[in-house]
Amino acid sequence: MGIMNKMREKMGIVLIILIAAFIITIVFNWGAGGIDTFTGGRDVVGMVNGEKIKIKEFYETYNMALDQYREAGVELDARTTEAVLQQTWETVVSQVLWEQEIDRLGITVSDEELFYHLENNPPEFLRQQEAFLTDGEFDRQKYLDALYNPQGGEWLQIENYLRHQVLPYQKLNNLVMSSVVVDENEIMREYAAQNMNYTVDYVGAPVRSIPDSIFTVYEEDLREYYDKNKETRYQQPEKRHIRVVSWEKVPSSQDTADVLRNLEDILLRHEEGESFDELAMIFSEVQEENMTGDLGWFTKEALRPQYREAVTAAGAGEILDPLLIGDEYHLIKVTGKRRQGGAEEFRISLIVRRLDPINTYDYYASEAEAFLLDVESYGFEKAFENVNAELDTFKGGFTKEFPYVGDLGYFPNLVKWTYRSKPGELSPVYENENAYAVAELYEIIEASYTPLEEVRTSVENGVILELKEAKSKALVREAYDAVSRGEASLPEAGERSLYLEYQELSFTLNELPYPFSASAAFADVVRNMSRNTLSPPFRAGQYGSLFLRLTHRSGIDEELFAQERDAIRRSLLEEKRNRAYEEWVEHLKENADIRDFREKFGLN
Repeated sequence: MGIMNKMREKMGIVLIILIAAFIITIVFNWGAGGIDTFTGGRDVVGMVNGEKIKIKEFYETYNMALDQYREAGVELDARTTEAVLQQTWETVVSQVLWEQEIDRLGITVSDEELFYHLENNPPEFLRQQEAFLTDGEFDRQKYLDALYNPQGGEWLQIENYLRHQVLPYQKLNNLVMSSVVVDENEIMREYAAQNMNYTVDYVGAPVRSIPDSIFTVYEEDLREYYDKNKETRYQQPEKRHIRVVSWEKVPSSQDTADVLRNLEDILLRHEEGESFDELAMIFSEVQEENMTGDLGWFTKEALRPQYREAVTAAGAGEILDPLLIGDEYHLIKVTGKRRQGGAEEFRISLIVRRLDPINTYDYYASEAEAFLLDVESYGFEKAFENVNAELDTFKGGFTKEFPYVGDLGYFPNLVKWTYRSKPGELSPVYENENAYAVAELYEIIEASYTPLEEVRTSVENGVILELKEAKSKALVREAYDAVSRGEASLPEAGERSLYLEYQELSFTLNELPYPFSASAAFADVVRNMSRNTLSPPFRAGQYGSLFLRLTHRSGIDEELFAQERDAIRRSLLEEKRNRAYEEWVEHLKENADIRDFREKFGLN
């Protein structure tokens, strides 16, 4: 009774955390597993088939995802947080689609199914409950005793969680995966790709060997190629021109002085008798173990490059001047010197203090906010005269997909603002790892096509490449016809033109040889050939055209196949399940009415 009461007291918190985490992870793991009329409302970040996604719920999911990254030890820099933000959108949309599909299919969980699951597949969070552990291990008998002898309503929250948040999704997942099977032919094909050796000889006309000089390109050829490809190759996307005032995040001289003064205080305590190593344990600002205090003995070559000159020149017992390495000052004491095995060795102890520019950065942020106010009063140019900052102009060069702003680096929030603003608007203060920034959008250049004259060289190269590919195809066809008629052997056919070659290759299909290593067509042709027959001419990627003859294919090692069969099957099944899941989710999305209002919250 007492055990279950304690478990029940904590279960509410446990379930809140688990359900939230479940929402985040399910769509990623189970595959492997007036104006408000149009924007859904002021607090709506999106809609899926008319169902609203509230901004509060969106941020809750986003913050829980960030917490998962933190717990995993992932550094949450701007790139990571931006990626998590985009993942969160995909998560919440997919979650709504799952719920709608469960409702559409009428998937429910009966009492019998629920009890069977509790009895035979206890959730992991229950397996970890102290009430069900013996010597730190899950004790199934303890668990079943509690399950078969409920003392009240202690199982209700667990049952509701499984009934509504777990089992319906498992049933839907099983339904999606039920059609995924791996047959023996697929297993054998994969085994063959990994283990069977093939030998072929071929005649080909590599495009790289055909010189440009044998072709004449006419103006009409250029115009035809340009018109045919301008949508995909010569379209210039919309460009947005901004000017940016920025305050680089660099420590000030005061920040440096503070650290050096702190190190002086530490040295004074050492001079008054305190142990250098103990001071290192108290004052060093490093998270890694064994990276401060007594570091032991080093040869000159084993010392950090930044240490070598100063350490090797110092005497035993000497404390070096502080070394600035990155954003840290390293205070080194050479505690010993000796010769060992003919080499001089040095024993050092280390104290590390980090620059702490938080006050400086706060000052930069305040300066940026003050600049915004000055622009309202005096205008952009006059306001800039009164600040100690950098001014840069960026004429395009960044997009939503590539949000890099010159030396300021990765700046997605600033770029997002740029794409939702109008000329003349001024941004709020934005921040990334490198700087604080304020931007003005001063011009939008509409999407257009680059004029032919500006891309003439590219167009000429494209025309010549097409001519070379046509030449390769024609040469190979002539050689193939000669071999088919018995007029030439393969080696002889390879000598009929300067631009033809004859080669012999041995390989497995999973490790194709150069220059066909990226050609699926080459592998497919070889896989489906019979020995001592010719393939028809075909094109193999950027190589050009060729035809080949299969001269050898190794047999099946039945013993090896028996050993690898199950592993291959599992690998193929997982791959097909992942693909089936992705295709199913994509199908749901393609057929759903998904409305994205993230832009009004500055999230897209």
